[in-house]
Amino acid sequence: MTTKTKSETSSTVLRAIKVLNYLKEVPGSQALSDISQSLDLSPTIVHRLLTTLKSEGLVFQDPRSKLYSLGTVFLDYANKILTEMPLAPLVEPQLVKLRDLTGETVGFYVPSGNVRICVMEYESQQEIRRSVGIGRRIPLHLGASGRVILAHMSQDMQDQILASLPDTQKEEIKKRLAQTLQKGYSTNEEEITPNVGALSVPVFDHQKRIIGALSASGPVYRWNMSAMTSFVPVLRKAAKEITASFE
Repeated sequence: MTTKTKSETSSTVLRAIKVLNYLKEVPGSQALSDISQSLDLSPTIVHRLLTTLKSEGLVFQDPRSKLYSLGTVFLDYANKILTEMPLAPLVEPQLVKLRDLTGETVGFYVPSGNVRICVMEYESQQEIRRSVGIGRRIPLHLGASGRVILAHMSQDMQDQILASLPDTQKEEIKKRLAQTLQKGYSTNEEEITPNVGALSVPVFDHQKRIIGALSASGPVYRWNMSAMTSFVPVLRKAAKEITASFE
């Protein structure tokens, strides 16, 4: 192993990485003074680093509290890793089974910034069916799949993603996220598309980090709250098997 000389490393980059790692490890948003003290760096240096990181989307600063947290750009990084990982062999067999068991269209969604993307889909074989479309992007705060992903993100990430919404809508979404966490799944009827219902469960990696959501959706005359609820154990079992396949 070769040892890096001082001239081969950048002290500024190393300090920036320390700031990012600190924000990753500690719970909640952080004040500049807390970061400065914890890392034993001067407030001037930390402010300069945070300003640069913020300009590139790597750090988010709450406009009201002035506290700092990791930026949503890391969701894009995570999405790139997930989409380039060999996920298809792990997820697709479960989607085929779910499609056959539920009789409805099933899909797998991953987060990317403020949206979720449908990266895999198997359409129902029934004549009247739901079709989402691979590559479709839907805001994370809308729909069952968005809720199960958002509900398992950190509070800071949730605050960033919901920041631009009106306060009344934000509070309602937070209540539904809490309900989703409690139940372990989410449903909707005609929330995004008329005459369409959806049931979604979260999917985690082997370290219990949220990586996406399994969803089954169909016409509400057939795929309504009663029908969806009976299939919750089926979707949960599929999600657990995907998680187990990472190990």
